[in-house]
Amino acid sequence: MIRLSGRTQKYIVYGVELFVVYIIQFTPSLLPQFFGESPMLLTVCAVSIALFEGDVAGMWFGMAAGLLIDAGSTAPFGFYGLVNLVICFGCGMLVMYLMRNILVTSLILGFAAAVIASFAQWIWMGGSSDLLFFIPHILLPRAVYSTAVMPVFFFFNRAITTRLYDD
Repeated sequence: MIRLSGRTQKYIVYGVELFVVYIIQFTPSLLPQFFGESPMLLTVCAVSIALFEGDVAGMWFGMAAGLLIDAGSTAPFGFYGLVNLVICFGCGMLVMYLMRNILVTSLILGFAAAVIASFAQWIWMGGSSDLLFFIPHILLPRAVYSTAVMPVFFFFNRAITTRLYDD
């Protein structure tokens, strides 16, 4: 019988988590909308993983989450992969060297990640719409809604990290 290490088990659970969140995020009308916007579940899920796994592993999971977003969006393939890679690497670095990994930190970084990803999307679309319309009507509702679901991912990933130790 094959015995998987704790790290391998964690990474498998994180991969399944990302896939389930992908299905939830891209199923039409499954989640209620907040001021006409849906949450960026995959981005905040990847940030939560990066908070517990650090910079390098978080970077790879961020890229995987971004590529899943790319598969379900009209952006060029790899755009969200690159954006989430940078966001998750930065969040992992901040938690490793500057911040403590607590719920408040995850809320702050989840909000910042949603703002950065939304702003990157706005820039990619050409920034053609008025920025004074984009911020209060699209960016802020999306970021607030994404931040509201961040505790679910934080506590789930903390449970995974505390139960599956690295061997």
